[in-house]
Amino acid sequence: MIKALNIATQGLLKAEQRATDIAKDILKTTSDNASFKVEEDNRDNTTQAAPQPSGTNANNLNGSGIGNLVQQLSDLRAEETAFKASATAFKKIDETLGTLLDNEG
Repeated sequence: MIKALNIATQGLLKAEQRATDIAKDILKTTSDNASFKVEEDNRDNTTQAAPQPSGTNANNLNGSGIGNLVQQLSDLRAEETAFKASATAFKKIDETLGTLLDNEG
């Protein structure tokens, strides 16, 4: 039972790490392809979005960029499902172990 809890815990941790990595990739992809950049205004230390047109479509999400983003979002959803499955397994194993200990005691 303890080994099963460890496996479920590892599943939770791995799904969380992969989801975090995918989310970082999504942020990088979308910020790299944004048609504007965020610049810091040194006068009052505030951050303001200053539109800076790219002049070409190279910086906008094109067909391959959107496809990549869709794949990343799909992967993120898969990791969410994996995390939920591991959490459910952990909960059921914990309940079973608690029941076994209660019956023994």
